[in-house]
Amino acid sequence: QVCGNEKVWKRWFDTDQPEEEEMPDGYNQSLDVFRKLLMIRAWCPDRIIPQARKYIANSLGARYAEAVILNLEKTWAESVPTVPLVCLLSMGSDPTQSIENLAKLKKLECRSISMGQGQEVHARRLLQNFMAVGGWVLLQNCHLALGFLDELLETVTSSEESHANFRLWITTEIHPKFPINFLQSSIKFTNEPPQGLKAGLKRTYSTVTKEQLEYTTAPQWKPML
Repeated sequence: QVCGNEKVWKRWFDTDQPEEEEMPDGYNQSLDVFRKLLMIRAWCPDRIIPQARKYIANSLGARYAEAVILNLEKTWAESVPTVPLVCLLSMGSDPTQSIENLAKLKKLECRSISMGQGQEVHARRLLQNFMAVGGWVLLQNCHLALGFLDELLETVTSSEESHANFRLWITTEIHPKFPINFLQSSIKFTNEPPQGLKAGLKRTYSTVTKEQLEYTTAPQWKPML
C-alpha cells in the first residue's frame, strides 16, 4: 500500500508531528494505540516518546503520562542522615539552586563542592564537619569521582552519631560504572525539564511561595500572579 500511495505517505512523514496526523490508507482506524506506536517507531523514531505517552495514557490513565513535578521538600522529609540523596542529572536541569533554597527555608547551612581531581580531600573534611554539627553537604558531578563513592557510602551509612540535621546530596550524570550499591542504598530522584507549556506552568506555579502571594495587599496582585 505504501508503494502505491507513496506521495501521501511522504506528506504524512514530513509533518512536524506525524503521530498527531491521520495515517494514510485507513491505518488510523485499523491500528490500535500500541500498533500505532510500532508504526511511529519504524517510520519516525524521533517521535516515539510523544506516541509512547499516548500509549501509556490509553493503557494506564492520563495521570501516568503527565510529568511529575519534583517536590524536594517531600524528598527531604522522607530521608534520614544515613541515606544519601542522589539526583540523576538530565539535559538542561540542575537542582543545586532548589536544594540551596530549601536549605535556606529550613534554616540549615548547605555547602557544595564540585567533584573532580583532588576534591576528595575537601569533601572528606566537609563531610566530617557537617556530620558532627549538622547541615547539608552537596557533592556535584560525582560521576567525575567514581573511585571515591565506595568510601563516601561507607562513611555516611556506617556512622551512628551523625547529627539529625545532616544530609548528603549528590548530583551525577548517568554513568555505566556508577556503583550499584550506592544507588541501592540511596534515595534517587531526577529533575527533568518540563515538556510542553502545561508542564512548564505547573512547575512555575509549584514554586510560588506564601511570601510571594502576600507580597502586597493590592487586590490585583494574586489574580495576576
